[in-house]
Amino acid sequence: MKQITKSLIALPIALFVFAATFISCEAQKSATANNPDPAHSAQNSLDYDGIYRGTIPCADCEGIKTTVYLMRNNTFKTVYDYLGKEVEPFESTGKFTWNKDGNTVTLTSGNDKTSYFVGENTLTQLDQNGKKMTGALASKYILSKDNYRILHRKWKLIDLMGKRVTTSETMNKEAYIQFSDQENRYTAYAGCNSMSGSFSTEAGNQLQLGMGISTMMACENMTVERELSKVLSTADHFQVDGNFLILMEGTTVLAKFVAPVN
Repeated sequence: MKQITKSLIALPIALFVFAATFISCEAQKSATANNPDPAHSAQNSLDYDGIYRGTIPCADCEGIKTTVYLMRNNTFKTVYDYLGKEVEPFESTGKFTWNKDGNTVTLTSGNDKTSYFVGENTLTQLDQNGKKMTGALASKYILSKDNYRILHRKWKLIDLMGKRVTTSETMNKEAYIQFSDQENRYTAYAGCNSMSGSFSTEAGNQLQLGMGISTMMACENMTVERELSKVLSTADHFQVDGNFLILMEGTTVLAKFVAPVN
């Protein structure tokens, strides 16, 4: 009888201790969520300085090609290019500040203020209330470092559909692709004909390559050219890993390129 009585007394005590421990843990989690560790904020743990690029929605044009340069001395430059309108790109310069959590920067130029949430190699433009955009166009407000990294570099083709590419297969000439933000066009070459067309990038490194013009020469070995042309028509996103550019369709690697360090 005494043993039963002790057990009945011990049970509520154990439940009380468990509940107190659970509440304490939840309180700690809530405190951590509401008060992020400043040592692990974007400001302190990410290489946030660099060049970010994307095309944000525009009410009366095809889009606003936006390039943001963030410097470690808390200064910035933003270049806006209104696509489809006969106006020159214009620049905005000034200083930026961080919020108390170290995850958002506000760019100030005169009376103009624009805020961005800082992620891993991305800037997400926020609305006037400091919130992320919502709706079908939300992803278009994300600027990416990778969107800029692919530009103005001559990417040498080294791997195509899982096979190593050698110059003997491209008539001893270097196969490559090059992207230019001048009218958003690319040029590709695989030893015989030059291929070119328009391209666009979006958040998440999405990529669309338009098949434009090509010279019409007939060459002895055009296998690599035909395969590269097919890759350009099917690739839907890309990755930049150091000096390597990877074109992909879904999770399938289609082609791999390398470029010198800039």
